[in-house]
Amino acid sequence: MSELLLDRVADDVVAALETGLPPAGEHSRLYEDLGFDSLMLIELVDRLQERRPALGDLPLPDMVGAMADIGSLTDWLRGTAEEHPRPPHAPAHPGPGAAARGAKAEENPA
Repeated sequence: MSELLLDRVADDVVAALETGLPPAGEHSRLYEDLGFDSLMLIELVDRLQERRPALGDLPLPDMVGAMADIGSLTDWLRGTAEEHPRPPHAPAHPGPGAAARGAKAEENPA
């Protein structure tokens, strides 16, 4: 398991908790060990999507089974990223107006 990705997901989990708890570990269970509730879960999903836009929308019902602990959530995110890789030339964050530029390009084919 990539330690960097694991650390980043653990940081997102702790941030969603908003309790100032020390960083969580790979085997920290979201509900039993960290006291997650449904609002914290939604905050975590929002944070994960914001920090990893290449994953696109993360379907909460699909994620629930992967949320036994931080390690399994990290593995699930890695698998999702592998299923939906971003093309090498695609920016991680399209700049403002990218959709408008794309629409203009379609209106005026060269």
